[in-house]
Order: sequence, then structure tokens, then C-alpha cells
Amino acid sequence: MWLTCLMLAAALAADDLPRVDLHVHIDSEENPAKSITPAAAAALSQKLGIKFGVLAEGGCAGDIRDDRTLEEFLRGFEGVPLYRGLQVYGFDWPRCLSKQNRAHLDYIAADALIFPDRSGKNVWLWLAGVKFDDAQDFMERYVDFNVKVLSQPIQVWTNPTYLPESLEARYAELWTPERMRRVITAAVKNRIAIELNTRFRIPSASFVRMAKDAGARFTFGSNGHVTSIGDISYGLNVARQCGLTAKDFWQPAGR
Repeated sequence: MWLTCLMLAAALAADDLPRVDLHVHIDSEENPAKSITPAAAAALSQKLGIKFGVLAEGGCAGDIRDDRTLEEFLRGFEGVPLYRGLQVYGFDWPRCLSKQNRAHLDYIAADALIFPDRSGKNVWLWLAGVKFDDAQDFMERYVDFNVKVLSQPIQVWTNPTYLPESLEARYAELWTPERMRRVITAAVKNRIAIELNTRFRIPSASFVRMAKDAGARFTFGSNGHVTSIGDISYGLNVARQCGLTAKDFWQPAGR
């Protein structure tokens, strides 16, 4: 029994899957005083043996809202062995951030979690209490919105297939093969890597298998905010379950 366990552990340790977490936030959501510096993140990255990609957030609003704030973010990572990324919101961010400055980022990521309701008002899907009376109507509009997000000049689709807490239990029902196929096709067509997200344990294994068969590329993401950064356990497990290897993953070129 012990020999079998040791052999299994050795087999898992010997896989060629990249140890990279491209969804790291070093600012604390709940307590800014607990935020960490890029140097501290780099030290933790080295300790864990997992390369970090740190995401700032914004576009035309938020922490990053113009070239000045983007340049300030980039300066903070000079000489630090971390990937530098930006998680953008909305669709006008190319207007607010010059192409020249964006070129100094290692990658740009986006998700569909700020979702417009039928009145055009934005709904933050991750907040508690978010509900939709007609789940099927929500899904049809949500899939369309994800496809729109995936039409942007980004490299990583974060939080893929996320559902509000009120609909989580219906994931297998609501993410039908046709709906999965639509977003996968958009990601593959636009050469956007699909994140395997530990925080929300998404996407499902069935989604990953379909995406692999379609030729998609993947990344690992903890979606950790100071705590839990570097936790790519879900991604590693689903990757092994679906037979992914290093060639199925995208990584920034780095500098």
C-alpha cells in the first residue's frame, strides 16, 4: 500500500505541467494593510516553486485608469522576477491605455463577472444575493456577453464559466454542450488561454475536455488576494484528470 502511494506521488510530481499562477493579486480586498509588495510576492513565488503573474485591475476606472497609473504599476515591478498583467473591465480600456504602455505588460486578462442586466445596469455577479428570475434567459445573454469579452485583444480568460452563487448548483444543467462550445470556439479563434481557476473550481472537467479537443490553450490561476496565492491545486487536478500536458498551456514570453 505504501509503495503504491509513493509511486503515485512520484508520478504526479514528475508531470510536465507548468507551475505558474497567472492570477495573483497582492492587494488585500478586506484589509489594505495586509497587502504585500512585489518583492514579498517574488520571495513567496520562489519558496513555493511557482512562477507568479501579478494582476493589476482597471482599464478606464479602478486602480489602473490611464497611462500614468499603468506606468506607476509597471515601475513597481522593475527588477522583480514576476510576470506583470492587467485584468481589464469594460470595453473602452484600449482608449485609456496607450498601445505603447500596454506593450510593457506580459499579458492582459478579462472575465465576464461585471455583467449588464436588461436595463444596462452592471451587476457584480460574485456578490452574495445576486439572483436571476429566469436562469435560461440569463445564460443566453451571459454566453453572448462572454463571447463579446473574448473578442477583445486579451491573452487570458479569467474565471471562465463562473456562475452566481444562486446558480452554482445548476452548473451542469446551465452550461450545456452548445453553450460551452460557443465560448470555447471564441477563445480558440482569438487565441485566448482559458484559466483553470482554483478559487471557484472552474471550469468543469467536461468543459476542459471539450476545450482541449477544440485546440484550446490553458493557464493556471489561484485568483488569490494575498492569501491563497500560488494555490493551483484545482488546476493541476483537472489538468491531470483531462490528460493535459505542458503543450496545452500558454505562458507569457516574459522579459
